[in-house]
Amino acid sequence: MPTNSEEVKELLQQLQKRIARIENYLELGPPASTIEGGEEKASRETLTVSDSTAKKESLEFRIGEYWLAQVGAIVLMLGIAFLVSYPFSSVSPLLISLVGYLSVAGIFTLSKFWDKTYQYLSKVLFGSGLILGYYVTVRLHFFNSNPVLSNKTIGIAFAVIASVLIFHQAVRRRSELLSAVAVLLGYITALLSDSTPIVFLLISFTAIASAYVLIRFNWPRILWLSTVLAYLSHLIWMVNNPLLGKPIQAVVEHQNNFIYLFVYFTIFSLANLFRKKEIISTTAEFTITSLNSIGFFAIGLLSVQIFYKTNLALMSFAIGIFFIIMAALNWLRHNSKYPAAVYSCFGYLALSISILTQFNAPDYIIWLSWQSLLVISTALWFHSRIIIVVNFMIFLGILLAYWGIMESSNFVNLSYGIVALVSARILNWQKERLELKTEKMRNAYLFSAFVVVLYGLFHAVPVNFVGLSWLIAALFYFAMSHLLHNVKYRWMAILTIFATVLHVFFVDLARVGAAFRIILFLAVGLVLLIVSLRYTKMQKKEE
Repeated sequence: MPTNSEEVKELLQQLQKRIARIENYLELGPPASTIEGGEEKASRETLTVSDSTAKKESLEFRIGEYWLAQVGAIVLMLGIAFLVSYPFSSVSPLLISLVGYLSVAGIFTLSKFWDKTYQYLSKVLFGSGLILGYYVTVRLHFFNSNPVLSNKTIGIAFAVIASVLIFHQAVRRRSELLSAVAVLLGYITALLSDSTPIVFLLISFTAIASAYVLIRFNWPRILWLSTVLAYLSHLIWMVNNPLLGKPIQAVVEHQNNFIYLFVYFTIFSLANLFRKKEIISTTAEFTITSLNSIGFFAIGLLSVQIFYKTNLALMSFAIGIFFIIMAALNWLRHNSKYPAAVYSCFGYLALSISILTQFNAPDYIIWLSWQSLLVISTALWFHSRIIIVVNFMIFLGILLAYWGIMESSNFVNLSYGIVALVSARILNWQKERLELKTEKMRNAYLFSAFVVVLYGLFHAVPVNFVGLSWLIAALFYFAMSHLLHNVKYRWMAILTIFATVLHVFFVDLARVGAAFRIILFLAVGLVLLIVSLRYTKMQKKEE
């Protein structure tokens, strides 16, 4: 029996705990933990239900307020467009156009009336009214069997004014979507004009407009759209503007269209050059440069092929130089690695086409190999690993093509061997400048040199002296290793010696005469012993 109140209190607490455990086991009541946290659990359940209801209401109101507004505005706009396009036989075209403009005025009135209370709906109606107004204006001359404006020039002028007004409102309201619509309508107006000077001028001015909004508002997506549409519009002009129902064929005269391609390229390049570097992402910068480069390069070469085929080398050279100039400007102004790298790669690709066109085989192979060193020098200036990688891929591709489709040329082999060795040396010398963390590219050039030297000597010297020439090459590598204190050349020497031994045993042993065979084996044996002694001395020095 307990002797004091403290013991009684402790006993009651133990009994309460035992009863709670028995009730929990027999499921006669809620667990103790549930009892203690019941209010918290109920609160969480209430919050969960509230969140779920809020999400449902959010989705419902988002559909009702935003989606339905957009769909309704599009349907209303299409309905009015169909109305003004309907061929009423007894109604004057002028009256139909007035109905269209009155409808536009009504949409603007609703937009203004709901400007404070229904802001999103007001914005949607305003944009729809601008687009509908452009369509009604275009129909004053185009897409109309009985046009209100019979003079095409006046009709184009009205369409240009309508698209300019849309762009003005887009800038005033800082609307990226409306700016995209204005840019799209600008290129449509250019193609509708179907007049070469007007087409080129409108494409150029629309490109300038898209460059303006990039610089002022940092809207790279507008420039992406504009870049694609500019070069696409030029391509449509080159194939006779089939959008107006004309047959697809190349236009008869070039009409100096090549100059305008340079104009587009310059506009988009300067937009990227003068944009605010600190507020544009690397992805946006790279995309702008890539789209501009691909468009200019592809349409430019197509234009040259169609209209200036006899001057392909000169035109390709001009394109290449222009690319490299833009790369230099981007690097000097912003230290932009990606634009500089992309422009340089396309520039040297154009120069390669110029070399291929200007020179005959195998001379152009030699020029291309030495161009590789020029590319590496550019990569050093721009601190660009991208250029280094792309250059090696091109270098290797040309080398493999040469081995596969052409006869061996001593000058080509010599050029490629020297270029590969010099390139590897430059990469080792400037690896900190290029921020090269691995030796992969340098090893790739050294391996290329190793293979080219073996291949070149195999074809350059008489068959009896191939083994000896490879042996001399191995000694040269050892000398380079000693001079430059670089182990990689020693590995090249060792591999060359192994290649020499294999050639001596499997080729020279059955082909050369007895006297020359003796000389060859003695020379190879002595070199192997000398090399072994050299490695022994090196090992003792290290110990």
